[in-house]
Amino acid sequence: MTDKDPLFDRFFDSMESLADAISESLQSQVTIEDSNHHVIGYSSHQFESDSARISTIIGKRVPNAVIIGLRKKGIMQQLESATRPIRIPTVMEVGLGPRLAICIKHQKEILGYIWIVDAGNLVEGHAENIVEKAAAIVGRYLLKQRGWKTKQEKTQEDFFWKLLTSHYDNEANIKQDAEVWSILLPDKYYISVFESDKVINDHFVLRFRQIMASYPGLQLLFLTAEHNRLIILFSFSFRMEGTGDLSSFMHKIIEDMRKSESCMLAAGCSLDYTEYMSAAIAYWEAGSILEIKKLLPFHGRELLLYEDIGFWAYIPAIMEQKRSRTRKSPLLYPLKEHDREHKSDFLKTIAVYLSLSGNLKESAAFLHIHTNTLLYRLNRIAEITGKSLKDTGYRTSIYLDILTEETRQLNQWFVESPE
Repeated sequence: MTDKDPLFDRFFDSMESLADAISESLQSQVTIEDSNHHVIGYSSHQFESDSARISTIIGKRVPNAVIIGLRKKGIMQQLESATRPIRIPTVMEVGLGPRLAICIKHQKEILGYIWIVDAGNLVEGHAENIVEKAAAIVGRYLLKQRGWKTKQEKTQEDFFWKLLTSHYDNEANIKQDAEVWSILLPDKYYISVFESDKVINDHFVLRFRQIMASYPGLQLLFLTAEHNRLIILFSFSFRMEGTGDLSSFMHKIIEDMRKSESCMLAAGCSLDYTEYMSAAIAYWEAGSILEIKKLLPFHGRELLLYEDIGFWAYIPAIMEQKRSRTRKSPLLYPLKEHDREHKSDFLKTIAVYLSLSGNLKESAAFLHIHTNTLLYRLNRIAEITGKSLKDTGYRTSIYLDILTEETRQLNQWFVESPE
């Protein structure tokens, strides 16, 4: 076949048939992907495949490890900035053999990719021309799909915000609108909020979607961005056993985004719900975890699930209540007075001791003192206050007072001397 052959001057009823046409022309394996690296067409298995292509076709998507590996080496960045097809050498770390590849774009927006296995038989110049012609066809196909998808995504986003803002009066109206807009609502769902230290742009959202799509059994139903936050509604196709699976999933998203985008994400996830009238409550639950993380970064550092929030849920309300009071904690007063008069560190000592769950070794190390010195201080605190830390009521009350009245000082102590 020559470059002038009319192979691409015909209608292709699917991306599979286009992939087969390219494969026939170049005598090589072909994979066509959309912008999320989902496979939308691939040629028949006529030749031996490498592990990256096999796993891509089996999973109908490029494995996340392959994408991250190529980004770490700068190959994806090179491909996405090139105006013509490029030749990619073997990347043994991800099981990828040599490729001829092109990134399909429209006005700088990435639409998809074509990958050709390079077994050494791709004639330079000729192969590139064939791939460019095919890319034009794929681009038109994806733009047509994108137009429909954009409209559908806008409808879904509007519907999602209605759920989050308690727009509906009853469950029946929710299900009725979902049916009209062809939205299949899962039986059980969670809402999570992710807050980034980076600006959330289209690229960030795309990478987040790609990472979410790589988790088997996960359905991302809704996603919307607000300032530096992503709000999602998702479900699992398998039964969750306890909170371990959900916690692991949340940690994995945060870690994968950190590796991929060099960003830090704070996150919170709601309880599970079956009624969509409860979506606004679930949204509040996820957001309340982020509020705790902002108020007390060290103390809320491990908090992810509302299931585990415990007494932390009441901290903002206690703080708000105390703002209206002029008198401060009588429990903290004797310690603060002693520190002021004698230049001691008893308030910090008890704050650290309680924050580290009463662990003597960890508390002493944090304070840079010997364990015996810590024990002496704790005994002196008991003498000064006339209270024992073995008393659960006193222990709980003074800890809550420290958290809610000495918040700024507490955060400074733990920022200056991180665990």
